[in-house]
Amino acid sequence: MNVLSENELKEVLQVMKDGDLTYYEKNKEAILTSMVQHIGSPDGELRDRLIYTMFFCLIIEQKDIDFDKMSELLETSLDSLLFHGIEETQSDAVFTRAFTTLFMALILHRDVEEDFLTKDQFRQAAEGLIRYLQLENDTRGYVEGKGWAHSIAHAADAVDELIANPKLDPALFPEIFHVIIHQIMRSEVLAHDEDERFINPLLRLLERGMDSEVIHRHVEQLPHHLEECKQHLDEEKFWYVVHNVKTFLKSLYVRLNEEQRHDLIQPSILATLKKL
Repeated sequence: MNVLSENELKEVLQVMKDGDLTYYEKNKEAILTSMVQHIGSPDGELRDRLIYTMFFCLIIEQKDIDFDKMSELLETSLDSLLFHGIEETQSDAVFTRAFTTLFMALILHRDVEEDFLTKDQFRQAAEGLIRYLQLENDTRGYVEGKGWAHSIAHAADAVDELIANPKLDPALFPEIFHVIIHQIMRSEVLAHDEDERFINPLLRLLERGMDSEVIHRHVEQLPHHLEECKQHLDEEKFWYVVHNVKTFLKSLYVRLNEEQRHDLIQPSILATLKKL
C-alpha cells in the first residue's frame, strides 16, 4: 500500500473537505494510513485543519470508520504514536504525541456512543493516557511557524473522554485526579488555557461520583504542597508553579460559581488563594 506524501495528502484531504469523497471511497485504507503516518506533521495546516478535522468528520460526524478499524487505530496510537520522542522537549515529535491524544479522544468519544471497545482495549487506553501525562515534558502551546502543539490541553480533552466512559473503573478516579493536579503543579508556565481544559475532567470526576471532599481537602493542602516544592525548585521555577496553581484555582472558582454546585469547594478556594 502506498503512503501518500504530505503534499499529496493535503490535496486529497482538501478535496474531501470540500465535499468530494469519491477518491476516499476507493482508497480508504491508503488515505487513513497516510493520515496516521502524518498525524504529527509540523505543517499546521495539514496536521490541524486537514488531518484532525477529517478524522473528526469520519469518526464523529459521518461515522464512516468501522469499529474494527477504530480499534486497530487505537492500538497503533498506543504502540507507536503516543510516546513518540517522549524524552524530547523541543522537537517536532510533540506534534505527533499531542495530536495522537486528540485522535484517541475522538475514538473514545465514539465508544461512549456505540460501545465497541473491549474492556481490555479501553483499559490499555486509560493506562496509556495516564502514563503519557506523567511523562510528557514538552508543554509548549503555540509554536511559531508550525501552529499548536498544546500537548497538555489536548491530553486533558482525552482524559475527559476517558472519564465520561462507563467502562472506566471508579477505582481509577483517585489516580486520575492526582494526574490532573500534577499538571497544575508543573514548574513550566502553562499560559494557553491548560487550566480551563483540566477543569472539564475534574468536574467530570465529580459527575461520575467522586466525593467533592477529595478536592476540598487537596485545595486546603495546596499551600503546604507549594512549601514542599519550594525546597527543591529554584526561585523562578517555584513562582511558575505558584502562577499555575493560582490560575487554576481562579478558573475553577469561576466554573463552580457558574454551575452553582459543590458549594464546599468554593470557600476553600478563596481561603487558599489568600494564603498564596
